[in-house]
Amino acid sequence: MYIVVSLWYPTDKVEEVTNRYFEMLKELPFDRSLGKETIPVAVTTNKKGIHSMSIMNAKEGKLQEALTWTGKRLIKFQNIQGCEYKVRTWSTVTEALESIGKSLPE
Repeated sequence: MYIVVSLWYPTDKVEEVTNRYFEMLKELPFDRSLGKETIPVAVTTNKKGIHSMSIMNAKEGKLQEALTWTGKRLIKFQNIQGCEYKVRTWSTVTEALESIGKSLPE
């Protein structure tokens, strides 16, 4: 199961978001016991500001713990004016097929 985090913020908040990001990395570095960093951070811009995204592939049986850990990391950004985030889970194709009683052909 993938945990996909999207974070949006205005360009005038770059310094504040970057500083909080560095604080977060020191306090809560990536926990490899929960999964793999598929995309640590990817960033793009548009007319509305900056959009960053990260993707973790949570280990089997660790999804809830990984979501809780993700939420603790995101608390750092909650009181930055104009900064918003969304956390979503995505199934792998294998997981999605299993949910309907199917598997990939061999």
